[in-house]
Amino acid sequence: MSALIIFISQFAVVFLLGIQSQMVRDANCAGAAVGSLFIGASQFFVFSIIGGLSAGDMFTVEGIAFMLSGPAAIVASIKTHPYMVKHVFKGRKQ
Repeated sequence: MSALIIFISQFAVVFLLGIQSQMVRDANCAGAAVGSLFIGASQFFVFSIIGGLSAGDMFTVEGIAFMLSGPAAIVASIKTHPYMVKHVFKGRKQ
């Protein structure tokens, strides 16, 4: 199992959760709804990848990649959200 694939998959889940949280805060219903679909798809993917891992695998390369992706993703989502509001949603609340 590739640690990079695990990192990217879990990064996507946490990143999307961070963005969705900010969309909910901003009352962006359409963005939050679309975000939920992406979160569901990414979680489905993550669960299918890590299904063979156990608690004993936490300190393997794969386990560490899984754990480090969360902090990196939440910071990335916080930093990305203002750009998305300005350029993707153009400051609109929906």
